[in-house]
Amino acid sequence: MGRKLVILHVDGVSADSLERSLSAGDMPFVKHLIDAEGYLIHRYRCGVPSTTPFAQAGILYGDNSEIPSFRWWDRERRVLVQFGAGSSFDAVADKYFRDCNPLTNGGACIAACYPAGAADDFGIAYQDRSYGQQDRSRSAARVLVPYLANPIHLGDWVWQTIATLARTARDYAEARSRGRHPARPYVVTNLVEEIFVHHLTRYAVEQAMREGYSPIYAGFYAFDEAAHAFGPGDRSVRRALRHVDHTIRKIASRRGGLYELVVLSDHGQVDTIPFAGTGGRPIGEVLAEMLPGFRVQEVKGKAYGPPEGQARGGVTATLSGGLAHLYFAGRRERIGYRELMALHPDLVPGLARLDQVALVMARDGDEDVFWKSGEEVRGQAANGVLADYDDPEILIRQLSRLNSFKTAGDIILFGAFTGGEQVNFENQAGGHGSIGGEQLHPFLLAKRDWGIDTSRVHGAHELHPILSGLRDELLI
Repeated sequence: MGRKLVILHVDGVSADSLERSLSAGDMPFVKHLIDAEGYLIHRYRCGVPSTTPFAQAGILYGDNSEIPSFRWWDRERRVLVQFGAGSSFDAVADKYFRDCNPLTNGGACIAACYPAGAADDFGIAYQDRSYGQQDRSRSAARVLVPYLANPIHLGDWVWQTIATLARTARDYAEARSRGRHPARPYVVTNLVEEIFVHHLTRYAVEQAMREGYSPIYAGFYAFDEAAHAFGPGDRSVRRALRHVDHTIRKIASRRGGLYELVVLSDHGQVDTIPFAGTGGRPIGEVLAEMLPGFRVQEVKGKAYGPPEGQARGGVTATLSGGLAHLYFAGRRERIGYRELMALHPDLVPGLARLDQVALVMARDGDEDVFWKSGEEVRGQAANGVLADYDDPEILIRQLSRLNSFKTAGDIILFGAFTGGEQVNFENQAGGHGSIGGEQLHPFLLAKRDWGIDTSRVHGAHELHPILSGLRDELLI
């Protein structure tokens, strides 16, 4: 008789962070999986950008091309594409994942960015709106009502709500007293995630297992939201890992000899400082100064420069953690590097001279062009520039792939590392999306007996055939 598969996606936990939490005793059940059930921590590289939509598309479909960040501007349809609150991926979804073999085809895909061929999403989708009606998709209410109707669940939820509110208030006060500046919007998001979404997602997974779905894929975002709010190095974030460990234990207890369990992450997190915090001004204001007469609109931010109707041009800056894509308004295709330099000769060198910027990237035909510290770099010379962030031979291929996307910005900026912290273009205490540090190195937790090898996985899309193969082998 074949076995079924459940895959738990723990957002934002790097391989190093997982190992630190095991050493600190914060994840006792995961340690049990390793010590008693023969699980191994397999490190892999998620690729660039180190964001959930990019990585999860690769894991679920084997294709994450043309997903250049958490947010981007679609030139063809003239729409801002983003995930999370106000998700708009449905406006362009028909252009993606054609001829792919989704990982959860016929199964359940819960709290994910994409439906991935699943028959049911249990009414919980990370993109906030299900743009594809699955065969047996139910509303979130049909999951929530039975959950709260159970006195045990209701009591647990009420207690967890009170405890989470108290702990978060204490963590916020303590962080402020230590001179840290938690990102208040993410503190609120973290509360919603811990109090509501995480519990409901866990219950939906248990329900999917009771109903015999396979494979089941589910996303848990408590750690990532807490790390955005307080920074991954903050001691308060350890609680989120204990919360995750408890969830893994509860789901594992439902296996009943029928299900095999895989736990994975999509990217890591790094401590950050905001771009404005290092220079006193946000990136949009700096761009408007470099482009006199242009109106610069930060996505999730303010507009700078002349009012609409009086500007001689416009730029949209889509900010995703330590990554920023800059799009010149009115263009149907990406501006080539030579045209860019002819129109705005001082812009790219000026951006590259900013202390807050590690790297500027553009495209000259089929060739990648990098700028570092005000100097243009091409070809093998880029290896020396990239060596501070990761293996340069691997990183150059990851960056070149991103730079080949038609959806990429005309100019791409990567935040610098300053004193062990990455400059972030958003207001976050912890972030990802860029290059360098733990954000590029997530993990896959799987049984040794399965013979999985991730040493050559340099992009999340390369996990898809490994997981699809495991899914198919278990069915035999």
